Amino acid sequence: MADAWKNLEAFIATDIGKLPVDRIELMRDTDLYHDLDMEPEHIDAFVRRWAVTFDVDLSMFDIHDYYPSAKLGIGSFLATVVRSPFSNKAREILGGRSLTLGMMVEAMERGRWEA
Repeated sequence: MADAWKNLEAFIATDIGKLPVDRIELMRDTDLYHDLDMEPEHIDAFVRRWAVTFDVDLSMFDIHDYYPSAKLGIGSFLATVVRSPFSNKAREILGGRSLTLGMMVEAMERGRWEA
């Protein structure tokens, strides 16, 4: 576990120039979207570079499982925002699920992403 975390930290340090962040304390619960302020398309590219580097099988990974609003057009997005105070489904679409560094470490140890 400790080695996987150190390897992930080193990967992030070398890739940090490509990430829209300055300095942040990285922890297992650091979320790529909320804490590192990455957009879904950047998260997808980052995760794919990470998977190639650490030989992690991403066949079960779908960025839209974590950020479903990313696939909405502007009209659908705005309609979902308007519905969100009244609709659990709309809130789920806008909120998505966390994608954390801890999840990445676990996938490194397994050698595959599990949804």
